[in-house]
Amino acid sequence: MNERDLGRIAAFTDGVMAVAITLLVLNMEVPRVRAGEDLGDALVDLLPSLGAYALAFALVGRFWLIHHNLFEKLVGFDAMLMTLNLAFLALIVLVPFSSELYDRYTARPLAAAVLGGTLGLAAFVNAVMTAHVLRRGFVHERHRAETDSGLTVGFGLTAVFLLSVPAAFLSVHIAEALWISTVVLRYPLRRLGGLTSSR
Repeated sequence: MNERDLGRIAAFTDGVMAVAITLLVLNMEVPRVRAGEDLGDALVDLLPSLGAYALAFALVGRFWLIHHNLFEKLVGFDAMLMTLNLAFLALIVLVPFSSELYDRYTARPLAAAVLGGTLGLAAFVNAVMTAHVLRRGFVHERHRAETDSGLTVGFGLTAVFLLSVPAAFLSVHIAEALWISTVVLRYPLRRLGGLTSSR
């Protein structure tokens, strides 16, 4: 293994995640307005779709940051890590479909559950990747404590996303609140992880 090999894996991952983010905006259609109809009203009707796009963009972007922070600390990899990384990317690429399903059927609990489940599985695979590289000693020693706290964040986000699946059947708004909370939840989770790893 050399830095070039690891760099190629990171570059491939960046490319796939960039495509996933691009697909998010492609799911939105420019409104077709006939003569006499108000374009402003049509744009207002797009606000829920823009909200779904913004949320999905923020969550995929957060996954990219977490993944980037992990891979920049690695000094090695193996076939298992590559397999886990591909599984993670397969789930990330499903996010545009899941978010489009949610956008079209916002009031239906199953649509919210599918999006929450997709995000939860992606977070879980990412956390398993983190646990794997720690167990195999692929993390540079000076970054080990930080990566340990990242593991707490990963499993914490997994729990919140997966909790949103049954929560969606109680209220779609509860599921939405749980998704939004993950954007800022990583900070207290990272602090908790730091306290745990220092013991």
